[in-house]
Amino acid sequence: MHQELADTLLTSFYLFLWILTFVWYHWKNHTVDAGSAIIGTYILYAFFSILSVNNQILFIDYKPLTLLPFIYLYIMLMIALSPGICNHLNPPSNLVSSNTKILEIIGIIIIIASVSLIPDIISNFSEGFVKLFTDTDAGKDAYMESINESDEHGSGISSIANIIFNASSTLSYFILFFFISAPQKNWYMIVGLIIAIIVGFLVPIMQGLRGGVIITLLTLILAYMLYKPFLSERLKRVVRILGITGMIAVMIPIVAITMSRFGKEKAGVESIMFWYIGQENLYFNNYGLDNGGIRYGDRTFNLFKRVIDPNTSKNYVERRDKFRQLKSNDDIFTTFVGDFALDFGPVGAFVLFVVFNMIVFHQTRPRDGMIKLHQLLLLYFALSISMQGGMSLYNFADGGNLQIVMIFLVYFYLRYYEALQEKFPLKKDQCE
Repeated sequence: MHQELADTLLTSFYLFLWILTFVWYHWKNHTVDAGSAIIGTYILYAFFSILSVNNQILFIDYKPLTLLPFIYLYIMLMIALSPGICNHLNPPSNLVSSNTKILEIIGIIIIIASVSLIPDIISNFSEGFVKLFTDTDAGKDAYMESINESDEHGSGISSIANIIFNASSTLSYFILFFFISAPQKNWYMIVGLIIAIIVGFLVPIMQGLRGGVIITLLTLILAYMLYKPFLSERLKRVVRILGITGMIAVMIPIVAITMSRFGKEKAGVESIMFWYIGQENLYFNNYGLDNGGIRYGDRTFNLFKRVIDPNTSKNYVERRDKFRQLKSNDDIFTTFVGDFALDFGPVGAFVLFVVFNMIVFHQTRPRDGMIKLHQLLLLYFALSISMQGGMSLYNFADGGNLQIVMIFLVYFYLRYYEALQEKFPLKKDQCE
């Protein structure tokens, strides 16, 4: 009884920290932006952690909680959020872009890749999507099938279209809102990218996976928040209406998947949802600072490491077997901070966070109320890590390393041409 009270007080303290942070964040600048959205999700997750740790029906064997891991987690999340805090305190009013033809080319490639996946979605529609609402076991069956396919294929790639689609998923939301914010609207591109994003929602739903749907939803919110200062009031209203409608539509299959996968569990769907949303803070507290060893980057930098080390585990099945001596692995949520702490240790992860976010901080500061497109892209990537990984794990791990490659190729291309244009001025395309 005393331990339950202590755990409740500690999780309540962690929630209180984020509520205070939200108040402090808006003290001088009352604008709701990307940082507001991220901190808001952390408050939500902390609230569900309290519900999870006190839920006797779950039978989850959490170890007694301690204060230090929560302090470490909070500091690391704030370090990751520091570029967003800088942007919040010095909000840009103008977005300056040049030579954005590359975004059109990538947008077209993303659209083609997504359209090539539509026939497979249509052919499996009745077996995948429709059955979620007619067969109580459909979501669970689809999930088990996707797990079995992962076991069989390992790190293999099923098709070029899938590679392109998965490698450019986070980038596609950034490109969509760039075209939405542009003074001259390219409606063919906008509609095509919206179709690509709808495909991005449908693919995980038909596999019985909630994570991909939630990640897509969170990243869309982030992209909108970053581009909001450059949208007209009319466009903001339209985006908000479409966003709320889409969010409601997306929640329906998520609930159906949850009912299908866990409806027959003794704990019940409600308790499972408490655990699903709130587990990351509790598991990090248990294992984040003491996991009985580290994974040496096998998850966070998997593809990069495999280039130089053939002994690197090729997928999560091999990784869990290779590091079976660890107290926890990627089978539970520990936040993206937990992923780095489990890979490099608490000290190594801290150094990586400080170095990376100091670079982003200095490279993305607005100048004279203006921010360049390559700066906005770098800020978007840094905040995507926080937004996507606050509840689950580091979303750019394993095959997600390809997303990093894609984003930074575009980043350096934009940066090069923007620097070239400063040296040899041409006509600028400036979005206000």
